[in-house]
Formats: sequence, C-alpha cells, structure tokens
Amino acid sequence: MINKILKFLTFDKFFISQQKDILIFDERNSNFLSEYFENDQFNFFYSRKEKFEIYVFFLTIIKNGTKSFGKNYFFNYLKVYKPKYIFSMWVLNDYLFYVKNFIPNIKIIIVQGHRFDNDSYKKIITYPKNSFDLFFTFNEEIKNRLKKNLKESTIIPIGSIKNNFFFKIENKSKNKFIFFSEYKLGRFTYDEKIVLKSLDKYCSINNLKFDIQTRYKKIQKTYLKILKNNQIYNYDKILERNDYSSPYKNSNNYDILILTNSTLSDEFMSNYKRVVVLSSHEDFDDKKYAELNCGKKRNVNYEYQIFKEMLPKNFSWTCNLNQKNIFTVLDNIITCDDLKWKEHVNQYRDRYLYDQNNKIFLNQLKNIGIKTKLLE
Repeated sequence: MINKILKFLTFDKFFISQQKDILIFDERNSNFLSEYFENDQFNFFYSRKEKFEIYVFFLTIIKNGTKSFGKNYFFNYLKVYKPKYIFSMWVLNDYLFYVKNFIPNIKIIIVQGHRFDNDSYKKIITYPKNSFDLFFTFNEEIKNRLKKNLKESTIIPIGSIKNNFFFKIENKSKNKFIFFSEYKLGRFTYDEKIVLKSLDKYCSINNLKFDIQTRYKKIQKTYLKILKNNQIYNYDKILERNDYSSPYKNSNNYDILILTNSTLSDEFMSNYKRVVVLSSHEDFDDKKYAELNCGKKRNVNYEYQIFKEMLPKNFSWTCNLNQKNIFTVLDNIITCDDLKWKEHVNQYRDRYLYDQNNKIFLNQLKNIGIKTKLLE
C-alpha cells in the first residue's frame, strides 16, 4: 500500500524496493529475461532515470552528492539490497564490468542480445578478465573471440534467446511477405524507401501483398504519410510492436521475411526461416551511404560475418538495390524448396545456434541453483 501511495504522489518516479535474489539490469534492455522468473525472485534496475528507489536515491545524494550519480546510485543499490545474481542483455555497460571489483560475491550473468562489431570487442578487451561468471553468446565464433580476454568466465553459445523462445506458429499468413521496418521518428532510410518501392511493384506484378512490422506501439502518422508520398500501396497491414515479442512472434507467421540490415536477420536464419536481406552496401561509398541512410556506418557492415560471406550478392541476399537484383532474390526464395533452402543456409558458416525453448540456458541456470518457472 505504501508503495502505491508513493508511486501515485511522485507520478511513478519513486518506489520502495525489496530484497530479492535476482537483479535484472536494466528494465528496457533486459525486460525479456523476466519471462523466466517469478515476481518474487527479481527486481528491475532502472538505469535511465525512469524511476528511483527512494531510500537509495537520498542515500546517494547525502553520501556521494550529484557527481557520477548514476554509477554511485547503482553501487549503493547493490550494497543496500544485496542481490545474489545480476542478469543483463546490455552487454557493453561499464557499470556491470566493474561490479566484481567492489562486490566480488555477486554472480554476473550476461546474455548477448545484439551483434558485436570490432568496437564492441575492443571495448570488452579493456575490462577485467573476471567481469562475468556466465556469458551466453549467439554462436561458437563469438565465444572464441571473447574467451581470449574473458578467461575467467564460462562462455556458452545458446543462439538468440528471444528467437529460441518465441517459436510457436499462431496464424500463418499465406502468399504474403512481412517487411521489418527500421523507421525511427524522422529517420526514413534510403534502403527502406527503395526496398518498399520495389516490394510494392513486385507484389503488384505478382498479385501478392505484404505487411510491415514497425518499431512502435502506435503507428506513426509521419510513416503513413511517407508511404503515401512514395506511392506504396500494396501493403495489407501495418503491425504495431506491442513489446519485445512482436517481431519474433510475427516472424513465425509468414513464409518470407524481408529486412534491410538487422541482427534479426541472423536470428531468424538460425532456425531456417526464409530471410531476404536487402542493402545498398555496394551502391555507395561510406560518405554517401551514411548521408542517405541517416548516419548508418557502411564500413561496420564488413565487420559482420554475414556480409563477409555473402557479398556482393547471394541467393537470398543482395547489396545492390537495383530492381532487377531485388526481384531475382525474391524469385529465388519463393521458388526454392525446403531442402534447397536448408542447403543454402547451411553454407553460412557463422550461423547462430538454434536451441528451441532455450534448454541450454535453462539447464545452466539449474546447475548453479537458480530456479526458473519455465524449466519442465
């Protein structure tokens, strides 16, 4: 009751926490991990100033002042509420890497949730070798690279924990594509514009339809206006992103998934979903590519294994966004049978591991004494 009153009086800015074994860091990046635990097992840590634990907030002000407030607030929270485990999908957060220096008995468990580029690995090299207890990665290749520095950590490939979790087919759409939009407010990339215009024409010629998966809970009016201005009419539905599950659930309900450049493409291919990846990578130099694609760095593409193995174009992949290439790729992926598709994906040496229902992850938690509500 006191917590409800406090939240009401402070517009949900302050709350009173309770001591629990697990701290999930942080609520925005790692919310998915709460799927595995009962409410009485975990707290969220809010690192983006969304809300504060009231006692720790004032303790930090009195004890440390306002300088380096975020860091001091985090470590004071750990000292006051003493979690046994910290789980996080926010891999490159400096706070996590130094927990062991101050509170060595806390177990740090990291789950990879996005691709690593060279800058990611360079940053990880600077951290202490005992930063983590358990580190779950997308595949063996990433494990081997991390192991060079994190020599005291147990590193285990499990694939994409979200794609492994959301595997049920709910309402399969026939003769329809789904395009995963990367649109952010005020940022409509060249790649998305060309892909949508080409997809619109392809569907018109072949009497097909496509749906669009957005990044937002509410369909943006500006996005609808952009579609209209670019004469993109052959889409059927625009799907809202209700939460972190939406792209994964919806990926199971379509035969063909179309993306520009996203970690999702690697995640979806891990269990042989039919993925088309379309990029203007080879159409421009670094400067022009960034200018047309809202600041995206072209040179970073070379650091992802999928680009190294599939450049310049491939059976289901093209880095030249001329209409002929896009149509050829779409034709290829529509007409090939399941056996040919699996043979094609198996050629990709750096494919993410797929472990349906995350059995490896759950068994590892069981081995260290952590109860999960989904372990049968």
